[in-house]
Amino acid sequence: MDALPTPPTPAVAEAEQELSRITQRVEAMRAVLVQLLQDVVRAESFLGESQSVQLLEANEQLVLSALGAQIDSESALQALDEAARTSGLDPLTQLANRALAFDRLEQAIAHAKRQGTQLALLFVDLDKFKQINDSKGHAIGDQVLRQVAQCLLSAVRESDTVSRHGGDEFLILLDDLAQIKDALSVAEKLKEVLGEARASNEHWAELSASIGISIYPRDADTATALIACADQAMYIAKRQGPGGISFFVENAAFPELGSPWAAGTAAEPSESSEPSVLALQRQAAELTQRLARQEKSQLLLQEANEQLVLATLSALDLQAAAAAAQQRQGDFIASVAAELNDPVSPIRLAMTALGRQPDAASLLPHAQEMMTQQAAQIRGFVSDLLHPLDASAKAKAKLLLNRQPLSPSALLDHCAQLCRPLLEQRQQQLRRDQAPEALQVYGDAQRLTQAISNLLSNASRYSHDGGVIQMTLQRAGDQALITISDVGIGISDQALQTIFEPFGREAHAVGVHGDALGLGLTVVREIVEAHGGTVRASSPGIGQGCQFQVSLPLLGQAEQG
Repeated sequence: MDALPTPPTPAVAEAEQELSRITQRVEAMRAVLVQLLQDVVRAESFLGESQSVQLLEANEQLVLSALGAQIDSESALQALDEAARTSGLDPLTQLANRALAFDRLEQAIAHAKRQGTQLALLFVDLDKFKQINDSKGHAIGDQVLRQVAQCLLSAVRESDTVSRHGGDEFLILLDDLAQIKDALSVAEKLKEVLGEARASNEHWAELSASIGISIYPRDADTATALIACADQAMYIAKRQGPGGISFFVENAAFPELGSPWAAGTAAEPSESSEPSVLALQRQAAELTQRLARQEKSQLLLQEANEQLVLATLSALDLQAAAAAAQQRQGDFIASVAAELNDPVSPIRLAMTALGRQPDAASLLPHAQEMMTQQAAQIRGFVSDLLHPLDASAKAKAKLLLNRQPLSPSALLDHCAQLCRPLLEQRQQQLRRDQAPEALQVYGDAQRLTQAISNLLSNASRYSHDGGVIQMTLQRAGDQALITISDVGIGISDQALQTIFEPFGREAHAVGVHGDALGLGLTVVREIVEAHGGTVRASSPGIGQGCQFQVSLPLLGQAEQG
């Protein structure tokens, strides 16, 4: 008979209830986890469809832009190099490249052939540049090449062509060469400029330049041959040591050297031939130096002959000019004598004074005195001018002065009195202004009266009727300054340059109130300068009047002079 099941104890029942609650909580947590997993899947799905795609596209655009910029940069550099080659410039130094230099050399040769002139080609090779390039790097080497290019440009004319032949070699074309020695002078200047730059640049070390020179048409008549000659001359210069300079020497002078010398490179001698080759090289260097000295001597002799010929021609020109000047001076003095000997001037003034009033009889004594004084002055002037009897002495004649202390104020009073009839006839007003102090000069009263009267009468003649003439006297340092101003027809700027020269006339003044020989102002200048003074003219322009200023040394300074 089977046994009946044992009913559960209270403890077991409680445990089963607790297990049931835990199971329910686990199922609830599992549902929450499932929900979270679904949210994660949705979030990942959303991110993959929007932001991830945008980020990926942005990265792709960034990569494409970077690649495009790199391609554009490379294209720009290629275009720059192509433009430099097309324009004929060297990309590193911006000098003319080999093609452009060759073209300009051919054009210069054609021009020289047509004009019958000569030109020089300088082949410049930098000494010890390889040491700089190897020890300091190619960046410093490129910098040195650019600086050398600027130095070469600064040492030649703007019309000359400086080009980079290749590496550390440069060509310099000197067009329209006047003398062969000018090429040597340019080479020396190049060495000097490079030396100054080397002293101020730490990267240059012992950099120098060997320079070879070829001359058209003496050495060659084509561009290719001229470059080859300059290259050969450069290697001759290198054998003299760093910084050497050499002209091209024909290969015929070195028959034993053969092609190695003509190619401009040193041969590799064998043990058996080394002494003879070295000896030939030394002989070649010595012969080159002798030829250079001989050529320099020939150039100096040629220049001396040219200078002698020029000096001879100049002496002949000076002799002819002196003879012509002597003739002109003689003619001038004769003309001055003729003008001063003309009695019309004092008579005209006297007749003007006598005819201005009906009662002219009261003016007879004054007119007679004026004519007597003028006649005495003119006789003195003519006597001094014509005193020498022979032609050579007449050409050297100078004014003789009877100098004594005199008052400029009294001198101006006398001149104003002499010119008063002319002023009154034209109803002109003379205004006087003088310094309050008493001034004295050391001079010839008659000559100074002639000079001042001439200026005053000119002011009246070339002023309008009823005009005002100003005459002032003042002290200017150690000079007595006499100024005569008018508001008449004026003087042009061109005429002011020659107004005091013989026959120097203002065009618009010809025929104004009579005419003269054009010597009056020349006589004024001669008289004033004979007293150690100066006279100058100024005018604002035609129709605006003019001003003449006469400065005379005061008494103390005139006696010292």
